[in-house]
Amino acid sequence: RYFAKQIAPVAEETGVKIGVHPDDPPGLLLGNIPRPIFSSFEGYKRAIEIADSPNIGMGLCVGCWLEGGPRMGKNVLETIEYFGGLKKLFVIHFRNVTAPLPHFRETYLNEGYMDMYKVMKALRKVNFEGVLVGDHFPRMAAGAGGLAAQIYTVGYIQALIERANEELPPAG
Repeated sequence: RYFAKQIAPVAEETGVKIGVHPDDPPGLLLGNIPRPIFSSFEGYKRAIEIADSPNIGMGLCVGCWLEGGPRMGKNVLETIEYFGGLKKLFVIHFRNVTAPLPHFRETYLNEGYMDMYKVMKALRKVNFEGVLVGDHFPRMAAGAGGLAAQIYTVGYIQALIERANEELPPAG
């Protein structure tokens, strides 16, 4: 509460939007200290209400939300619908994982347990206008690391954006 009340006026005055990233991984103890605020839908809802600022919102890491699974309180599509409807989604980290906690592995966008087209379509439905970035690029074949995986991810994201825009054209 103290931090939000101090930082919100500064963010508003300077025109900075602060998108708060979920705990990674969500809901686990860090040094035996619980992290309950940014590990659930209700925690985010409460924090955004406390901040009460157009410049304080969510940096939604889809991968973290998927890692949290049911413990997040709402699934990623419901989260996008709610916070996107409030125009509180400022940045999206776009990644997929194999399963929720306790055991998950980051994977290619098309190989995880979430249909990432559904995520892109949900973002399109709320007219998301923030920043969307690929996140945590898994290695490709032996020796084909970072750059190849980034290129693959960006191309895949672009195809999802184009498909969502074809299916749900911009309003107005």
